[in-house]
Amino acid sequence: MSPPSSRYRILDSLGKGGMGEVFLADDTQLGRKVAIKFVTEALESDPTPRERLHREARSAAALDHPYICKIYEIAEVDARTGIVMEYVSGEALQASLARGPVSPQRALEIASEIAEALDEAHTHRLVHRDLEPANVMLTGQGHVKVMDFGLAKAIESASGPLDNAETVGPITESGVRVGTPGYMAPEQLLGGQTDTRSDIFAFGILLYEMLAGVQPFHRTSQSGTMAAILRDPPPPVTQYQGALPESARTALDRLLAKEPDRRHQSFAEVRTDLKRLSGDLSVITPLAPPAP
Repeated sequence: MSPPSSRYRILDSLGKGGMGEVFLADDTQLGRKVAIKFVTEALESDPTPRERLHREARSAAALDHPYICKIYEIAEVDARTGIVMEYVSGEALQASLARGPVSPQRALEIASEIAEALDEAHTHRLVHRDLEPANVMLTGQGHVKVMDFGLAKAIESASGPLDNAETVGPITESGVRVGTPGYMAPEQLLGGQTDTRSDIFAFGILLYEMLAGVQPFHRTSQSGTMAAILRDPPPPVTQYQGALPESARTALDRLLAKEPDRRHQSFAEVRTDLKRLSGDLSVITPLAPPAP
């Protein structure tokens, strides 16, 4: 951890969420804008949120990928400990979806980049566990940045737990749910074991929402939404977006299978399916010729 210094100058608040708040800051040494995430002032005396913040930094710092927000360091800024990270200019996918569905081609572009980012995280044996529209940024250049690995969890290997493995997220008792309920896999809602396939389920909800403009399991109450995730099949996406090939419904049904063993088993499989779907879509809706 770097010593207290005036290297970072806080410029503006970028918002609060959960146990943290994020500020835009100026890195006076390198002449660049950065984002700094602190535990909210009300929780600064509680060691658990601080430990979660540090664990988030350690987990995400191991990931170096263009579609994952970069972590620079943990630093003391204005007598507060924070994570210094890449400042991503753009908007959250959540804000984009609030305006309605995106085109099928654009949805597949975004989904492909999210899948590539999560494939990288899983290669490093980290499960995100909180993939939802607020944690996906769309940059000014139109690319994806997956954010907030605060609930990330080390994946156990086939032969057993990781050496010196630790849960890279909040310290919870066994059986306690962590994540955003509307985007949790059934096994998460039931407090069971989560693995890469839990992220694949959340990804399926994101893809469905981008294509259809609605969340497949959304109900008027949180408990109703959770119950729908556990028991209800998703409505056929073609009910909302008639221009999609049948392979879109097939892919989404597999992504959103209630039982983990019936889903795609890796994001490598997901990416292959997305390429196939993109090809099917181009046959149904050919791309317009380039403007002269």
